[in-house]
Amino acid sequence: MTDLPPASEPIPARRPLWWLWPHVLSLEAPAVAVLWQAALAHAHGIRLTPLLSAGLALACWVVYVLDRTLDTLGVRNPAALDVRHAFYYRHRRLVLLGVIPPALLLLAWMALWVIPEGVLWQAVSLALLVALYLASWSAQGSRVSRDVFVSCAGLGGIMLISHMPLSSGSKLTLSLLVLGVMVLSFLRQMDIRMGNVLPKELTAALLFAMGCTTSTRFLAMPETIAEPVLECVLLALLFACNLHGITCREAGLKEGRKHALLVLGTLVFVLGIMGCIGLGLQEHAMLGLARAALGVVVLHALVHGTRRHFSADSYRVLADLALILPLPLVWL
Repeated sequence: MTDLPPASEPIPARRPLWWLWPHVLSLEAPAVAVLWQAALAHAHGIRLTPLLSAGLALACWVVYVLDRTLDTLGVRNPAALDVRHAFYYRHRRLVLLGVIPPALLLLAWMALWVIPEGVLWQAVSLALLVALYLASWSAQGSRVSRDVFVSCAGLGGIMLISHMPLSSGSKLTLSLLVLGVMVLSFLRQMDIRMGNVLPKELTAALLFAMGCTTSTRFLAMPETIAEPVLECVLLALLFACNLHGITCREAGLKEGRKHALLVLGTLVFVLGIMGCIGLGLQEHAMLGLARAALGVVVLHALVHGTRRHFSADSYRVLADLALILPLPLVWL
């Protein structure tokens, strides 16, 4: 990883509009995560302690802040940064040295004294994948140093997984996921286009979905793995539509075929779940989630279809709202 750029470099002086501050401060992702976790808990008829929601929000916030701050470390033209990255560029020393360390200490305290042990080990497993994600996609700098970091984190993660109180199947699955992320990271360093193998948006969406479902996946104690997998895939597709749409809008891409296929595939998946519930092939508990997911897809399609009428910042806010406005359908 490169050293922090000198403070004397020119920094954009743009002041965010008031309605952009939640996004600039990375508060939108924790809000989405907590609300979807609450929806999942309601669908399964379980109660979550407030500290579980607080822990998810804090963990999600730390990951997003780190991701956006690391994105700015190798920047050579600060004037080209968008509003949120310009904020983290200006305050990168404060974030990395004064904000992240106490936040991590608070997360460690919550993990040791607050979070149930079963949820804790799932969270630790997910944290390993998130660390590899940040090292591979976000951190800038020397390829050698990044490869060393990814190798140490990956091998250390596999050793840790082998000692976790998990079933042999779970250990094998987690180890394969870690190895997969490591391989993709090395391919990226060799300038092999990994975007076609596993795009950043899809990877981030999958990790985000796994985080949202961690507590309910443990506390709901499903009889089979099918339902947790379906829920995770459903949320991952919804989040992927959001992230990929934002990427397309920010890059000014005129070609929207891939995004249209992603949205269409998500719609087909949601309708398939609803059809299976109607035929009695799937648990009725997922009906509310499927209704909310259908609302998300429709709202996202409307926002994306009218994207030319909005600025990139406005589109980003509307796309995030599309993820949460249909959630009351879960309670119907």
